[in-house]
Amino acid sequence: MDKTFITSRTYTHTLRSKTATTNEVLIITSYDYFLQKRDLGILLKLYKEVILIPYSDDDDYLLNQTVSPLLDKFEKIHLVTNPQHDQRNRIIYELVVRKNKSIKITTVFDFCEDYLYKVYIPDNVGESNPSLNSLLTFKRRVRYPKKVIDVTTSAFLFLISLPLWILSYIRIKMQSPGPVFFRQERVGMNNKTFYCVKFRSMRLDAESNGATFATRKDSRVFSYGAFMRTSRIDELPQIYNIFRRDLSLIGPRPERPVFTETFDETIPYYNVRHQVKPGITGYAQVMYPYGSGVFDARHKLMYDLYYIKNWSIKLELKIILLTVWVILGRKGI
Repeated sequence: MDKTFITSRTYTHTLRSKTATTNEVLIITSYDYFLQKRDLGILLKLYKEVILIPYSDDDDYLLNQTVSPLLDKFEKIHLVTNPQHDQRNRIIYELVVRKNKSIKITTVFDFCEDYLYKVYIPDNVGESNPSLNSLLTFKRRVRYPKKVIDVTTSAFLFLISLPLWILSYIRIKMQSPGPVFFRQERVGMNNKTFYCVKFRSMRLDAESNGATFATRKDSRVFSYGAFMRTSRIDELPQIYNIFRRDLSLIGPRPERPVFTETFDETIPYYNVRHQVKPGITGYAQVMYPYGSGVFDARHKLMYDLYYIKNWSIKLELKIILLTVWVILGRKGI
């Protein structure tokens, strides 16, 4: 699902599954800010149809004219409610009861965590998610096994990747004279800044016009730099940051101060990700395609908060394996 689709506000979207065996329909009363293509792939394996209801100035007309006829085909209805749309929640519920159908009701907060494996973030900074009202951070029972994983895995990675360090040093010098390593200020745990170390993949004048997000096929990247970015080789020097205790192997990706200031002001709960140590790779990195700006930062935060809230050794190892898959598939940037 692209950004144009999920921000459309003109009509109700009905998606039909070709594989689901159940005769159950899913109705989501507000979807603009949390669904992406991967999410729909999951849902269309579980439900025969998925009905997405956009913004409307006249919910009575929208729901009675477009949603009501669709309900006749199904005996089971799963309604995902959003507190911001109490009126349409009530209208849909009354439609289902009137048609004598079975209904299951789930809040958007629980639905995102239980079905999409991410945490729902409200549209506006002033709104809240009840499941995030308590402080999210890693307790000692989490910090200790993470530290063991960080040290052992990083030491192993350094030893097996040493030939790549030597190769990268030579290729960078050949293609772009200047420093081999690139240091960039990032925001870490408790909002403390540190300098993240990477192999330099861009020209020396890459930010002569100011800080900007990197993009796919970035013209500032030299040829071997592009290879390093897609294969994640440029991230290897961050092993040094792990030994300095700036980074963890797995965690929210650290952003630059110039960007986090904007995100803190515009994205609810964004500062929660600074209550844990950032990582070289993370749940958001393997679950969400590369993107830049507030829209993508908000989507990535949904995965980061899920990781923080639901941390387990199993999830940690899953992210490591998915990272290997991403690297081998050269899906990085």
